[in-house]
Amino acid sequence: MDVDETPGLLRSVFGFLARKPLQRPIKKPKSLRARTQDAWLQTDAFLQHDANTFDEMEPEQRKRTLHALEGYIEVNADRELDSNSLPEGPYPKLQALRNMVDSPNSDQGLTIHIGKRSRQRDQIIEEIEQMERDSKRRRVITREEPSASENLEDADTDFAMLTRRHLVSLDNALRKQWVCVCQKCSGLSVRLSLPQKKDSKVETSFHVFFGVRSVPATSLQEAKITIKDAYNRGRSLSAPADSGAGDLAHICQSITDSLGQQNCLHLTLEHGIFQRLRPQPKTFGGDKMSRTMSLAALFKRQQELRGSSSALSLKGKRVLAITLASALLPFLETPWLQPSFNHSKILFFQPLEDEQLPDITKPFIAMEHIPITTAGKKTGTNVSSSDVSNQSIHPNASVLALGILLCELHHLTSVEHWQKDADTERNVNTDWYTCLEILKTLEAEAGLDYYLATKACLHWEYLPAGQDADFESETVQRLFYQNVVKRLEAEMFKSWRLRVEDLGSFDSQENENCWGSIGREVVRLETGKNDFSTNTNDVGRSPAQRSMSENVLPSFNSDMVVQKSAQPARAQVTEDSTNSLYFFDASHQTGCEQENPLSRKWMDNLLSSINQFVDPFEPVQAGALQTVESVRIAILDSGFDAENPLLRDDLGRIDPRIKAAQSFVHDTEPQDIRDEIGHGTHALGLLLTVAPCAEIYIGKIAHRATLNRNTYDDIAKAINHAVSEWKVDIISMSFGIREYNQPMKRAISNALHSQTLLFAAASNDGANLGRAFPAKYPSIFCIHSTDGNGNPSAFNPTADDKDVNFSLLGENVSSYWPVGLANGLSEPVNAMSGTSVATPIAAGLAASVLSFVRQQDQHARVGSDLLGPWLKDVHSMDMVLKSMASQTRGAGYNYIRPSELFDKGASREKVYDKIKDLRRHMYD
Repeated sequence: MDVDETPGLLRSVFGFLARKPLQRPIKKPKSLRARTQDAWLQTDAFLQHDANTFDEMEPEQRKRTLHALEGYIEVNADRELDSNSLPEGPYPKLQALRNMVDSPNSDQGLTIHIGKRSRQRDQIIEEIEQMERDSKRRRVITREEPSASENLEDADTDFAMLTRRHLVSLDNALRKQWVCVCQKCSGLSVRLSLPQKKDSKVETSFHVFFGVRSVPATSLQEAKITIKDAYNRGRSLSAPADSGAGDLAHICQSITDSLGQQNCLHLTLEHGIFQRLRPQPKTFGGDKMSRTMSLAALFKRQQELRGSSSALSLKGKRVLAITLASALLPFLETPWLQPSFNHSKILFFQPLEDEQLPDITKPFIAMEHIPITTAGKKTGTNVSSSDVSNQSIHPNASVLALGILLCELHHLTSVEHWQKDADTERNVNTDWYTCLEILKTLEAEAGLDYYLATKACLHWEYLPAGQDADFESETVQRLFYQNVVKRLEAEMFKSWRLRVEDLGSFDSQENENCWGSIGREVVRLETGKNDFSTNTNDVGRSPAQRSMSENVLPSFNSDMVVQKSAQPARAQVTEDSTNSLYFFDASHQTGCEQENPLSRKWMDNLLSSINQFVDPFEPVQAGALQTVESVRIAILDSGFDAENPLLRDDLGRIDPRIKAAQSFVHDTEPQDIRDEIGHGTHALGLLLTVAPCAEIYIGKIAHRATLNRNTYDDIAKAINHAVSEWKVDIISMSFGIREYNQPMKRAISNALHSQTLLFAAASNDGANLGRAFPAKYPSIFCIHSTDGNGNPSAFNPTADDKDVNFSLLGENVSSYWPVGLANGLSEPVNAMSGTSVATPIAAGLAASVLSFVRQQDQHARVGSDLLGPWLKDVHSMDMVLKSMASQTRGAGYNYIRPSELFDKGASREKVYDKIKDLRRHMYD
């Protein structure tokens, strides 16, 4: 073979190994070491193919590598091998592999696979490592390393290191002294901007927002923290400082005392001690998270633009890039920055003056830093960065996140939109591979310095060659500053003659030029669309008239805290079992169950049917016209966990479908909607899942797993409020009692008279007892449970032969759950069983049917008889549900099969006509 052909042969072989590893015939599963080595080989092959340095290799090295690859590849022929089966010349097996790659449709009668011996694989990996070492030696110093004029000991680098050391001191002090006594502290957001040098001495100041949980919104206390203390260079970043109690023992008390004031809380930290200084004027406007905008909003707007329009000017992109890289340096690879960090964590706060745009050089990052409760436990559990690092090809997860962010920022597009295979599960490694492809476009489209800075992050070119150093090393941090921060600054200086120190003195016109007209539009839309009253006495209320300007429940900032906070224990009242009744599943079916594959399949089929026929929820801006009246559901249960991360969007705001939440429990505040047993959170998750287009109103009627007679009046109040104030269409009630209660009976009768559809759980006592109240009340939909195959659950009451016995999935169903509840679950989901699990699924299904009808009604001819008002009648909904329950399972249970109505093979018009036929023959 001609020597000139060997680079092309290597390129073909490495390209094939990088795209899809060859499978070898094996009789037993590979060992963990073998699978790990295969993964590393594929990764190394990808990097070498991407680098494309085969032409630069020494001939001897190419020959040695080809020889190793020839021994690694094995060829089996469909017929007996002869002299014509393999190509002639050296490396015949590699040539056959190349021919197969170039002509995949040709039948060569050969099967190619990799060898079984680990020694051959190890030899290949060793050759690739040698290729990488030789490649580094050939690099041009001026392109890959700081130039001679760049000094690793310059003042800017020193000041960046000082900022990092001060941040470590702040982290240690907060972890030691931020003891929460109010049970409401929920973390903080920190402004990402370079601190200013003081004339007298060097110190670091951080602008922060402390979060305080309240309803209807998380309140934010603006604060300034100035750090002056020294840093112990011998202490690890993760080791808490061993300082005594500070003069300011109760940080949380200072936070809560400052809420509602016009001044900014001012703290100083010196020698490990916090002190409270004279308050300073506030810089930012409202205290609510509705006054923030995430970088994700710009990305979303960019997807809506056409042509060459950009949601952010090029200057704005470059200014934001240098700001993020320089300001994030103190946080990288520290407990402050979690592996989940991405563009959605970058926030912009609305300034105090409404006409001003947020300062693009002063973004905030929502941190995971949380206080310690009085019980000595943190209010949340931070995700271990080591778990992510162990799975990541990149040695530094947060630096990789920054590299991904630089790729995204240039295009204002999330990395997930670049992923070629939508079916592939995303993880940190797939995002890294995707960004290596994006990097190729940066080399052509962006400036050289921006490209090199991004490449340094993705290829960890800030690590000293040949040294085993971690990011805590000052050498590594200085190399990062030069290879990333200084290169981004050089890119900005070449175009606009701006340096990092100039960014702190931007005037309003320069700031507006960075945002551009489209960016200004996004800011106005995001920060002005939700303004909420701070009067917590109005929690859970909704205007009597339905208008599109109604306030929605404001967001609880999950970026500050995503875990269930520890709650003070309530006094437990000992009661005789005859005077109390369990919330069915909270006690009888404990939270240790595992989700059954049949249950998951049942839910997947249900959601597939619903999503085909029901349009998803679309928030309507204030003042806009509502084309379709949303279905409203009230869920009366044990409240909900507002901090569950699954109830949040990418911006940390609570699901916009949750419109109000209020506690009706006697001797509690209306805003105390915390779920202390998990039952209500689980039921809420099912409603949100099965009724994707409905608005949800939450009424808390109990805080324990038992009900007593004092609870009856609370339930009656909740039902009356849901009907008269929230004006709901459906009420879901996953509870029951064993006696009639007159106030509850009147409330139910009033709800039925108002054409409110009521769903209630049958009971979980099996044949020992019959239906509970209110499920046994006439005209209430009594819901029983089945397994994933439709078989009646053993805990169902005996079917009533005088009534319909609706049943659907209620066993081993997974849904949302408060993290860290007493059962010790560390995940935000849990599987439960019971008729009270089946009830919200049934209520959600009815809501989806009603949503479908209302959406189709808007296309009906003018003057025609609409189905929506008809379906609000209990007899009409009963007929529609019966049409889905044509099969009777077990001893008289009517098993609901949603596909009977939502047939995947039918059109929306056909399903709508089917419901019209039911109305036409209702009284036949």
